[in-house]
Amino acid sequence: ATTHPRPGWGEQLPSDWWDGMGASCRRVLTETGVDIANVVGLCVDSTCCTVVALDQAGDALCPCILWMDMRAAEQAKQVLATKDVALRVNGGGAGPVSAEWMVPKALWLKQNKPALFAAADKVCEYQDYINLKLTGRYCASANNAAVRWSFVDGAPPLSLLDALDIPELARKWPQEVLGMGERVGGLGATAAAHLGLPMGLTVAQGGADAFVAMVGLGTVRPGQLALITGSSHLHLGVAAGAFHGAGVWG
Repeated sequence: ATTHPRPGWGEQLPSDWWDGMGASCRRVLTETGVDIANVVGLCVDSTCCTVVALDQAGDALCPCILWMDMRAAEQAKQVLATKDVALRVNGGGAGPVSAEWMVPKALWLKQNKPALFAAADKVCEYQDYINLKLTGRYCASANNAAVRWSFVDGAPPLSLLDALDIPELARKWPQEVLGMGERVGGLGATAAAHLGLPMGLTVAQGGADAFVAMVGLGTVRPGQLALITGSSHLHLGVAAGAFHGAGVWG
């Protein structure tokens, strides 16, 4: 269930995701009669940027800050004010920076829930939490990191984090970043029993829901553009190379 403790806030319990994933997977297998021996792999996509703070065991310390949550509006202004090179994806550095993204939300946690932030061993995405539960491997998606974590050429935005006085966030993030389609690992015994799938089943890295949808739409070649609409509206194009500029997010 989604709760809204204050206007502009949106929260869910990460344990609900895991419970729901197990129940739905088992139900699909039962209702379709699929032979699990014919299941060759598993890949997860998720809302982005839905931020979770985890303890060392990988359990949530609090409800997530849901993708739609706008509580970090003030922190987004602080991010933009740094004028860091990592913000080149935001209109060539001119902005805006969304309160929905990873760094503003993590900064909100540090500034408003300092004890919780300090206690968090891991700060990551919905998707990273699920992959950790599935395989025991703590890793991020290159898609999420490039899109909404402000990574620069595949690396954490250390100068941005320093400017915001939150350098420890880089240590709380996954230290491994995998591209979409790369193997995260094999399905662990507990997860296999939970889902009703074979232990060791390959789990591949996914990405943010809309970007994964581009693949489903066949928008994979330079010059193509996908229009994805629903709870948000996105024009997502494929370019032959990287570029940044006013009016462009990317």
